[in-house]
Amino acid sequence: MKLTSLRAVPLQATFADIYGGADKIPAHIRTPAAHFVKIPRLGQFATLVVAESDDGAVGYGECFGLPHPLAAASLVTHVVAPALLGSEIDDPAEMLRALREYFFAMGHTRGPAMEALSGVDIALWDLQARAAGQPLATLLGGSPGPVSTYVSPIAFRATPDETAADAAAYRAQGYNAFKLKIGRGIKTDLAHIEAARAALGDLPLYLDLNCGYDVPTAIALAGELPRYDIGWLEEPVPPDDPAALAEVRRHSPVPIAAGENEFSMPAYRQLVAAGAVDILQCNIGRCGGVSGMLAVGELCADHGLTMAPHGVGGCVNVAASVHVGRAARSFHSYEANRLLNPLRDDVGVAPTRLVDGCLVAADRPGHGGEPDMAKLRRYVLDTDSAGGANAGR
Repeated sequence: MKLTSLRAVPLQATFADIYGGADKIPAHIRTPAAHFVKIPRLGQFATLVVAESDDGAVGYGECFGLPHPLAAASLVTHVVAPALLGSEIDDPAEMLRALREYFFAMGHTRGPAMEALSGVDIALWDLQARAAGQPLATLLGGSPGPVSTYVSPIAFRATPDETAADAAAYRAQGYNAFKLKIGRGIKTDLAHIEAARAALGDLPLYLDLNCGYDVPTAIALAGELPRYDIGWLEEPVPPDDPAALAEVRRHSPVPIAAGENEFSMPAYRQLVAAGAVDILQCNIGRCGGVSGMLAVGELCADHGLTMAPHGVGGCVNVAASVHVGRAARSFHSYEANRLLNPLRDDVGVAPTRLVDGCLVAADRPGHGGEPDMAKLRRYVLDTDSAGGANAGR
């Protein structure tokens, strides 16, 4: 089986289009977390990858989309595809090894180059599973079924009462573990944490600072958390200084989580070697795809840590992540991100279902998150890419 086609489709769903104008976007959508305070979030973005083989099998991947999808799409089209077309389809990590080494040698160890390889890896795994008529989880040595799940975000709200209402609404939707966005000053944070805890009773509650504090402030906040029974404190400081994160961890009475902003195994190994984390949170669309997420699970198993993958992405990212979660070692839970996203909820052939508080890896060939290309067309950013991806589909 040889790879005969590899195409990238950049996608965007802007909040201005969804709400009928930029002035109509609610504040908690425009600024849901600490890292969007100065640069508001404009919408949802992703790069779809479509791989085809000479026997007609098709697989779908997804590159992490923020802040914009065109960079990864260009690299897939102009660098990755020419290097891979005509290759025998085998182990995706091995197929992409030379490209990864090339990008590393050029200094592209983070960002769109790694996201491009991640999306292609997912597509190649999906293609092989669909060609074999197996669910991806089965091909990986697991089985389809439910994965432990927590919901996010309980986004920045103006008042604690609004935070409590959002937490209660998620609980009513059937979720049983939750994540609150914080990072507006310790006093404000604690008011919203207390409101969320009151609304949720003794259900698991996690906190996400989105790199919003410096080390002293993060340590001071962590010292206030034991009375709220917090499961972890996520990304308390920026991700480019493992020593700083380790300093927070040494003083924190609650576990520290990080990893959504890392792209490669050397970076994850640095976090582990620094003693910076208890939980690693890779995103499948930027950490090396299915192969990368499995490798992070192995790293966690080797060092007594747990893996709780980041859940931001479209329908392919979500479906592939829950399938890998059924097979990976040291898996803890998956993030069901519920910030408004048509690329996740409106374009899949079949949605990833929530059952008894868990997302379910579908018992269908591949990861089960393939898009309906007709529905997807309205979100395609580049019409030339749309024509290529839709041809004959």
